[in-house]
Amino acid sequence: MNTQEGARRMKRAGQWLFVAPSSFVVLCWVIGVAAGQLNRGIGALFGPVMIFVVLALYLAIAGGVLWLAGWITEGFAKEPN
Repeated sequence: MNTQEGARRMKRAGQWLFVAPSSFVVLCWVIGVAAGQLNRGIGALFGPVMIFVVLALYLAIAGGVLWLAGWITEGFAKEPN
C-alpha cells in the first residue's frame, strides 16, 4: 500500500473514532442537563450510562491519537521540495 494512502486511511479512521464517541458524550451531557432541569431525581438513572461515557472518551482519545499519527505520517510521506 502507498504510504500516502495509508496515512489518509489512518486520518479517516481517526476522525471517525474521535467524532462519533465525542458526539455520544455531548448527547449524554445534554440529556443529563435537560433531565436534571426537569426532575432532580432522574439524574440517578444516568449513573450506569457513565460507564459508556468513559468508554466513549477512551475511544475518542485513541481516535485523536490515530488522527494525529496519520497527519504526521502524511507529512513524512510527501516529496521534499
